[in-house]
Amino acid sequence: MQNIVKILADTLLVDLFNKNSKGADISKKEFEVMMEAYKKDHENRIDSSDQLEPEQKEILKQLYNKAADNIKDYCQECLRIDGRLID
Repeated sequence: MQNIVKILADTLLVDLFNKNSKGADISKKEFEVMMEAYKKDHENRIDSSDQLEPEQKEILKQLYNKAADNIKDYCQECLRIDGRLID
């Protein structure tokens, strides 16, 4: 399952990158699905680590999710300003 989530996220990232480089509009939903897939992939990798304590795992997950949400919000706002974000 982990590999499927990562493949989905990578595929969406490539698609969004291609759309962005061509100046095409980008779907808010597609962008959000990609970010959620990356967050899930990170969570799976953290959970499978034997070198981290449960508290450390939770801290790393929370910090990653905050960073991913901030990046998502920033990118979507830039697209919105350019008039290229499809709600």
